[in-house]
Amino acid sequence: MKKLLLMLVLIVPLSGYASEFHTSNEFLMYYNDITGNGKNQSSLTDGFNYMDTLNLYGSDERDGLKYNYNLGLKFTDDRRNDVKNVSITNLNGSFNKDDHSLSLGDIFESFSQYTLASSLKGAEYKFKKDGSRIPEVTAVFGYPYPRWDSVWKDPKTVVTKRQVYGTRIHEDLGDLNLGLNYLKANDVKVVNDTTKYDSKNYSFDMDYIIMPGLTLNGEYAKSDYDEKISATSEKGDAYRMEIVGDADPSRVSIEYENIDPDYLSLLGSAVSDRKKIKTKWTYKYSKLKTFNTGLLWYRDNLDGQKTATTYSLRPEFSMSVKKIIPSRPYSYANFSYKFDRKYGNNSEKDHYFNVNYRDKLNEIDNDTNLGYTLYKTDSVRDASEINFNTSFNTRLESSDCVYTPQLNLGSWYSNDELANQTDKIYEYSLGLGYEKPASNITADIRFGQNFLRKEVGDDSDKLFASLNVYYRTTVMNLDSTVFLRAGYNNYNFSTDSNDFREKSISLGFNTAF
Repeated sequence: MKKLLLMLVLIVPLSGYASEFHTSNEFLMYYNDITGNGKNQSSLTDGFNYMDTLNLYGSDERDGLKYNYNLGLKFTDDRRNDVKNVSITNLNGSFNKDDHSLSLGDIFESFSQYTLASSLKGAEYKFKKDGSRIPEVTAVFGYPYPRWDSVWKDPKTVVTKRQVYGTRIHEDLGDLNLGLNYLKANDVKVVNDTTKYDSKNYSFDMDYIIMPGLTLNGEYAKSDYDEKISATSEKGDAYRMEIVGDADPSRVSIEYENIDPDYLSLLGSAVSDRKKIKTKWTYKYSKLKTFNTGLLWYRDNLDGQKTATTYSLRPEFSMSVKKIIPSRPYSYANFSYKFDRKYGNNSEKDHYFNVNYRDKLNEIDNDTNLGYTLYKTDSVRDASEINFNTSFNTRLESSDCVYTPQLNLGSWYSNDELANQTDKIYEYSLGLGYEKPASNITADIRFGQNFLRKEVGDDSDKLFASLNVYYRTTVMNLDSTVFLRAGYNNYNFSTDSNDFREKSISLGFNTAF
């Protein structure tokens, strides 16, 4: 809390000197009443609680120095919402002068796929001289903490202290972009004794426009790491190459990737022990018809150390058609099929079929979806699923009011041949939206039921209803919105001891300038 007050003392006075300053705030007070023998299954917190989110932003320029800052705070006493009463959601300050820039706080710099593709809490320096062939240089230092509380080692949010620093050198040669990357990650202190890494990643990436509509991009990377708990050291390589052709009426991409079993990227994106080939082709047959095809193939056990190799093959196809019914200008349909085939330790053959249809019937919009999935894994799974949902909505205007009624219907059917079980879900909901622009009022109400029927386990019936009302006004000459939200959920199970009910009501307002 002392650290938070210090930040406010330092940042808030700057708002008086900023040429641009904005703030937004939303305050919410809510009450939940949870009853029934199964109330411990509820995801809500019983009783009165509050939550407030505050965001500050400012920017200015003085003597050639441009700077901006932002601070986000959350206040709440609801432990299901946050483990802390006060927490920092974002904190950043950026400074720029001539060819130099410095960012402190939340850093969202991405070097390359195999090195750095994660946010940090720390510092970033960048040198970039526009109109020059001098390479752009970026350096970062920080920690990949998920929360600011972890920075000062709060016991409730403590995580592994992983220190990170690295640099990227980037050269833009017009049609050719080149990058060199280095990243060092060291686990200074871990919260468990499972793993403790000290790793380095090096990579070279490029992006080359061969000709208009034809692009080549790729990356080659090496990793070198020590895992101190198991006292192991490994080195590995990773590389990928993709060529993309994009010229009407087609767009084609072909990608090849090979990642060694011993390649480790703690802050990048890489699946070790994988060789992959991926292709996609989009073809606009006409203004009304588009075809999409794709193929993904990959395998593991690249070093032959596993007892068996798993191969995966995933072809897919889809077709979308506008005006599928010529007499209906808003009619649209999409058909898709995907086959997921794995073989190795277990043979897996999964089929995914889906049909979507959208149309406008007079003034009523309709969206209908039907899916069928067949799962087959040798001696493990033999099941099928059918999923259906449809919605109808329209917009009705009367004098100075607008009404938007909506009807949703859905069902799900699952049949497990090996377990000899069949499960079903049926659901419907009715909704009505309301707008009165002259009075700055919007509202919506919804009511529905959900029925789950299981051959093994609890059946359940759920009754749900919600009401939301928003009123736009001014508070202290600031544009604001006052809102009221109410909800009701009634869960009934075939085992009576699991029944529970939730009643909730929320009152709040948000404002910004």
